[in-house]
Amino acid sequence: MSDWNYCQETLPKVSRTFALNIRCLKSDLHRAVLVAYLFCRIVDTVEDAPKLAAKKKIDLLLQFSKFALDCQYRKKYLDEWLQDCSVVDGSSSDLELLASTKRVFNVFDTLPKKFQGRIMESVSQMAQGMAFFQKMFDSSKGALLEDDNQLEEYCYYVAGCVGEMLCALFLEDCPKISEKSSKIMKKTAVSFGLGLQVTNIAKDFLTDRKRGWSYIPRSFILESGLTVEKFTASEFDEKKLEVIQILLRKTIGYLKDALKFTLAVPRIRLDIRLFCVLPLWMAVETVAALFNNRSLLESENSVKISRKTVKRILRWGPFLSMSNFLLKKSFNSILKKCDLGPYPEFNYEDLKKRLDNNDLGKGSKPVPA
Repeated sequence: MSDWNYCQETLPKVSRTFALNIRCLKSDLHRAVLVAYLFCRIVDTVEDAPKLAAKKKIDLLLQFSKFALDCQYRKKYLDEWLQDCSVVDGSSSDLELLASTKRVFNVFDTLPKKFQGRIMESVSQMAQGMAFFQKMFDSSKGALLEDDNQLEEYCYYVAGCVGEMLCALFLEDCPKISEKSSKIMKKTAVSFGLGLQVTNIAKDFLTDRKRGWSYIPRSFILESGLTVEKFTASEFDEKKLEVIQILLRKTIGYLKDALKFTLAVPRIRLDIRLFCVLPLWMAVETVAALFNNRSLLESENSVKISRKTVKRILRWGPFLSMSNFLLKKSFNSILKKCDLGPYPEFNYEDLKKRLDNNDLGKGSKPVPA
């Protein structure tokens, strides 16, 4: 099996959702986004390893960041890094991909240079940002993040920078896009990534609780009148739903920006529009499903949208993508299912300022190998 065929066959094993929308893209852009996603999944596998010590995670993440910045360093030390990764634990599909990192790099090396730089810049940033937060995380505290600022900063490194990367790849592939559309996409790309990530944090609340931690900020929990210990305990408490509602209100602001991003993509590039529509509509439907959902607290499994809903999104997605009016109408009709009240708007400039001026930003920028 060729390395490219391996990458294609592996994608749906590690993410069924992104396998659906990545296949919408064409030619070199399709190959670039697929490879970029697999790199992100490799880094995620190291960060998410439940039993791996934080210090080991940090070492592995920072070394992978160097691979992204220095091709010669990668060729010299990748085999050694893969041996060190033998202690990483996780799902069989993720671990198999991790062990096959070389094959992903082999395909990456065949991509157009204009895509390579964009991908490696973001992957390096992601790995270093994850390493930074590993230094801050203390699993004994239960809640790993203090407030909504930390939530945004963490989500930037695990998803927001991916939004920026995808935006850069799309703009490289659409050189004639208008200045107005390009400006909107650049301003809302981070929010797109944050919206999908925060939706997953709300959806996977129970899964994270089983591991003994929560990515829901401590300030959200205290605001609802709970302690972190009570929030992460298995006992049912209606106030936990209030915590989730705070998180969902924040998510709405991000997802509305994601809609702006999608609408800014020229309709002539329906492949990119559909790539955006599929995960965005699944995220909005998930928010609606999580709204006041007691099963989120009563079940041991994550709340998921139904197969019927997924099929409907796949069936109507191409049709909706052709019309800005229909996209807005469909998006708003889904949000009407949940009355979350006022939502905070995402301040892109404030986040960038925090990342540029505080220790997180300075410590997480790519550095030469």
